[in-house]
Amino acid sequence: MHGTMLSTAMDHIRHLAGVIGPRGSTTPQEREASSYVRGRFEAAGLETHWEPFRAPVSGWLPFALAALTGLLGLVLIALDSRLGASVAALLMGVATASVFLEMYFRPNALRPLVPKGDSQNVWARVPAAGEPTRRVVLVGHVDTHRTPWVFTSPARLAFFRVVTTLGVVAFVLATFVFAVIAAFDLGALRGWSLPLAPAFLVVLALTLQPDRTPFTQGANDNASGAAIVVSLAERFAREPLERTEVWALATGCEEVGSYGAQAFLARHARELDGLYAISIDNVGGHGAGVCHTSVEGMVFPLRPAPELVAAAERVAAAQPELGAYALPYTTLHTDATAFMSRGVPSLSFVGLTPAGVLPDWHQASDTLERVDATTVERTEAFVRSLLLDLDRS
Repeated sequence: MHGTMLSTAMDHIRHLAGVIGPRGSTTPQEREASSYVRGRFEAAGLETHWEPFRAPVSGWLPFALAALTGLLGLVLIALDSRLGASVAALLMGVATASVFLEMYFRPNALRPLVPKGDSQNVWARVPAAGEPTRRVVLVGHVDTHRTPWVFTSPARLAFFRVVTTLGVVAFVLATFVFAVIAAFDLGALRGWSLPLAPAFLVVLALTLQPDRTPFTQGANDNASGAAIVVSLAERFAREPLERTEVWALATGCEEVGSYGAQAFLARHARELDGLYAISIDNVGGHGAGVCHTSVEGMVFPLRPAPELVAAAERVAAAQPELGAYALPYTTLHTDATAFMSRGVPSLSFVGLTPAGVLPDWHQASDTLERVDATTVERTEAFVRSLLLDLDRS
């Protein structure tokens, strides 16, 4: 294995998942994980930064609120008044627009309605040996998700994907129908809107349930990714790249909508020109390989930077023993999705199996015992080789 003897990733996974345990977004345990990462960065002699921010405590609640808005709209439509239809159309239009904005990390009308908590990013600057010509930020989040019902089996996850699509269609269709009824006072269309009620009810049930479940230990998601970021930072502190400055970033609140990545992008907006981003997430599952995404985004596709994909393909060809491949990832998002949405050239490493499955994803089984050390080491070796390739190019 390429450089695995120098890897400290498994030590960090054992501390994050085994010692600290579940690290829900905005919880004291998430803060403890960030403090641990800061300590490792400082021990490596790196310039380290602690950046607090406020974030929602739930990534599900905005979509539950949108479904509630749809149900309220149906009630207003049933009142058989043009004013009620107008109010329903306005509210539904705002909610639908907010859903799309939320999925692509933009401010919207639903966000202020979600309770907030305190979180933090911690990052370290790893200088280049010479004059830097490129900056790359390595991103891995420290927080862990809850254990929703929809993630407890492949069939339920497939059901969730279908419901997500139908829910978005229902939001758009309701906005259109409510607006037509209001604009033309077409009472005959009121009955046509009633079939939307089951879609709203299912979305509401599936988005309210997760916040009533416990957090995962998060050994794979995402102690594995955060650990690789720390391990690589430690190694590059000892063996710096010649012309590439590395920013090692451990984000908070990825699981509720990549709010740590959003906060970092906002805080460093003037430093984004020329920056590349590589996200490492869920890369220790059994049966997974060294996988990078070919496309991301739940509705509108976002694609990784061609130059990073080309570098990954060169590494894969040069080191076939690492078994690297690319697959689409469109069920949810990664921190790189947030960077892509802001125009930062990015690439994600997400440990999908060849069948496109994330092992133990958002399940109680995401424990330390389920982490495959070989997969972690191969992913770290691949990312390091990718950075070496970029440094030479």
